[in-house]
Amino acid sequence: MDAVKEYIFAFFCLGCTGWVLETVQETIVRKKFVNKGFFKGPFTPSHGIGGLGVYLLGSPFRAHPPLVFLTGLAVCTLVEYVMALFLERCFRVKCWDYTTYPHTRWCHFQGRICLTISLFFGLITLFVVYVYWDLIMSAAARIGKYLLPLDITLVTLFLADIVVSCAGVLRANKAGIKLKGYALFSDVTEIE
Repeated sequence: MDAVKEYIFAFFCLGCTGWVLETVQETIVRKKFVNKGFFKGPFTPSHGIGGLGVYLLGSPFRAHPPLVFLTGLAVCTLVEYVMALFLERCFRVKCWDYTTYPHTRWCHFQGRICLTISLFFGLITLFVVYVYWDLIMSAAARIGKYLLPLDITLVTLFLADIVVSCAGVLRANKAGIKLKGYALFSDVTEIE
């Protein structure tokens, strides 16, 4: 049971950290605040899934950093591609497009994944496996008996965000409104 509580906590830590880093980066690039995610809250599930995946699949190779790097590159690229397809097919929303950045235009596949970002995923995996996971587990240990209530609260808030965010996107789709770009709820334009 302790491992499950820790994995839930890690999932939210990784997802929130990913959201913060991407939001800061996109806000700097666009020179205005951009909520870099599908949901209204500060959370990116693909980062939570990818982070757990790279730790679980990469940590057996801790003695071999190049294998950890390659595992992370492969896992995160696969998660990103599947998530892009899911969002596009289920919600008619494109949350990222690697054809729009100078450093990704030359090496992308369908605008959903690209070599430069995949290489970055490999580097981030090294950080997650060798540094960040231990920080998350240390925080979980300090939280102690409050970890389960915290996990329940985070899951409840996230489920509510899923309902609200998905309902908003589905309403916009039904009304014929195209949600454009990264800030799904603030950058809305009519379908041409």
